[in-house]
Amino acid sequence: MEGLLPHGPHNVRDVLATHVLKMTGSYQQASYAIQDTPEMVAKHYGRFLPEDKAAMAAQILNQVWSAA
Repeated sequence: MEGLLPHGPHNVRDVLATHVLKMTGSYQQASYAIQDTPEMVAKHYGRFLPEDKAAMAAQILNQVWSAA
């Protein structure tokens, strides 16, 4: 990822899980990326998602309405 400075393995894991979670909104996909359980991803990284979920829903609704 552009602009990311060198980090240890745990930091890389955090960045990867957070990035996948923000991009997909899926705890399952983020858990695959870091090889952990969706429950653990939700517990540790779920705080990064609430506002983004609303934005994702708005994008989907806008696409639906513009196609109609």
